[in-house]
Amino acid sequence: MTILSIASFMFLVACKQSTNTVVSIDEVDKAIILVKDNEDQERKWTAQDQNFLKTLLGNINLLFDESDENAQRFDMELTPEQRDQFEYHINFYKKDKLVQEIKISNRNNVDIGKENFVIKKDKELDSLKSHLLLVAE
Repeated sequence: MTILSIASFMFLVACKQSTNTVVSIDEVDKAIILVKDNEDQERKWTAQDQNFLKTLLGNINLLFDESDENAQRFDMELTPEQRDQFEYHINFYKKDKLVQEIKISNRNNVDIGKENFVIKKDKELDSLKSHLLLVAE
C-alpha cells in the first residue's frame, strides 16, 4: 500500500510540473529578446510594455496547447532561409532578476530552463518566431 501511495504521489508531482511551464504575466516586468543568426550576428530588444509581454507569453503558451486570451497569431510563415538561420533567446525578468530563460532553436526545439520540448505546432512556432524577428530588427 505504501509503494502505491508513493507512486501516486510521484505521478501527481510529475503532472503538476509539466503544466504551467511558462511564467505568468504577474511574475515578469521585462523581457530581453535576442535573435542570433548562424554567423553569430545578434539583434536585441528589451520589452517592458505589459501588453506586449502578455501577448508574447500568450504566443508562447500556444506552443504548449494552452489557450491564452492574450495570444495574437501573426500567421506568417517563415522562409526556409529564416527557418534555418536564426536562434531565439527570451529572458524574462522581475525587478531585474532573471525569472525564466527560453531558448528556441532554428528548428522546433524549445528549452525552458533545463527542460527541452519538441514543438509539433509549426504554424504557432513560425508565428512566434516571425513576431520575434519583427521586434528584434
